Amino acid sequence: MENMSEKAVGAALADPDERDAALEARIIGFIQKEIQDKSAVLTRATRRDEVAIDSIDVVNVVFAIEEEFGVEVALTTDAGFETVGELVDALVAFIPEEKRSAR
Repeated sequence: MENMSEKAVGAALADPDERDAALEARIIGFIQKEIQDKSAVLTRATRRDEVAIDSIDVVNVVFAIEEEFGVEVALTTDAGFETVGELVDALVAFIPEEKRSAR
């Protein structure tokens, strides 16, 4: 018989909003690892220029996403995004639904 925490995890993974939030957090984590200022707190509203996300950072995040999810991300290094949320949305678009669940 499942305990309550297993049920809660199962319910969270079944809820698309929870799944999307978890995926978003993972992608923001990949971005966090690449930026120079490791103490910066990233949110969807964080502006690219506030934390100096450069094209090399974007390439490294793309590589991490490709490796983690087994997908090909055709995002150009000059992709126009102003916020972390816009970058996250662009990256999520390359991940098929069936690969978005927690690993």
